[in-house]
Amino acid sequence: MASTAQYDLNAFTVSNGAIQDLKQLIFLSILEKGSINEIIEIKQGIKNGDKIGGIGDFGLVGSAQPLCNPTYNATKLATVEKEWKLGDLTVAEKLCADDFLNTIAETALKLGTYAGDLTDSELLSYIIEPRLTEALDRAVWRYLWMGDTSAANVANGGNITDGLELKHFNSIDGFFKRLFAAVPTTIGSRYVQIAANTETTKANQLSKILDTNVATGIFDKLILGANMKLRQRKDKVILCTQTMADALAQDIKKNNKGSELQWQSLFDGFMSATIYNGVKIIALPIWDEMIQSFEDKGATFNIPHRAVFCSKSLLWGGMESANSVLPDLDIFFEKKPRETYIYGRENLGTVVWEADLISMAY
Repeated sequence: MASTAQYDLNAFTVSNGAIQDLKQLIFLSILEKGSINEIIEIKQGIKNGDKIGGIGDFGLVGSAQPLCNPTYNATKLATVEKEWKLGDLTVAEKLCADDFLNTIAETALKLGTYAGDLTDSELLSYIIEPRLTEALDRAVWRYLWMGDTSAANVANGGNITDGLELKHFNSIDGFFKRLFAAVPTTIGSRYVQIAANTETTKANQLSKILDTNVATGIFDKLILGANMKLRQRKDKVILCTQTMADALAQDIKKNNKGSELQWQSLFDGFMSATIYNGVKIIALPIWDEMIQSFEDKGATFNIPHRAVFCSKSLLWGGMESANSVLPDLDIFFEKKPRETYIYGRENLGTVVWEADLISMAY
């Protein structure tokens, strides 16, 4: 029986100067995305339905009162309760040794009776497992940022690219779903419109953000209109698409609005950061890749330019496991069908804490 995972090793020559060792294969470039726990708080050991309670400030206290028989108020503390809603991220793959016969991977198979057992093989160790782990890491980014329990394809009135299966998106509500609800276009100063997002072609969406004064105007409004409690936080940060970061850098440079932004590589180059008007900005090219891949509406992208003024301590990603951000992989060989199986599962979810502190531009 063919493997459920597609590993097209037939593209490689198996004779006449062929690659003899799987370690010689060079991984094709992928967009590195860094560790998600660099920009959000990871809460581990979470169970679906767990409650989170918070205590705020007293209301107004202190007033003029007579010396005798003052009025005693019953001022209450502000409180908030939120609930974790977790969904499952499961990987289940089946591998059959027949699929790797007459390919460069054949030399990595075991011999005789155990030829069908791919566990502890170079094929699994050097090719399949590293790439599967990378795919899982990217799945966590997709779930936590792009998840939407009511997701629909573009043809059905939604934003998910036609042809993509909804099961990859509808397990949980991710941060973007929650943030758009928390910072609607009617909110006032905490929302900044990005006109380029409303253009009717992809080319115009991507070019109009580069117009003079556009990017600096967006970031200025985002910072100046933010909640003062957020602006006082030491860990405040603006997370943005790479398109927004590029537009800001170009706007400053070409219009002589001050010195050029100095970008610092973060987390082995997966992200980059700079300081603008006293606020740290982190560019996340993984956002651009996900938006343009998963929310391609044909003529346009769905909101290709996004910026979130928040702090790491306001964005919570919950994991059921107590010691890992990624699901552990259970790799085993079944003797009767002579097939190798890979299984991993994690329950995860998101919470936006104190959403009223967060501002957005989109």
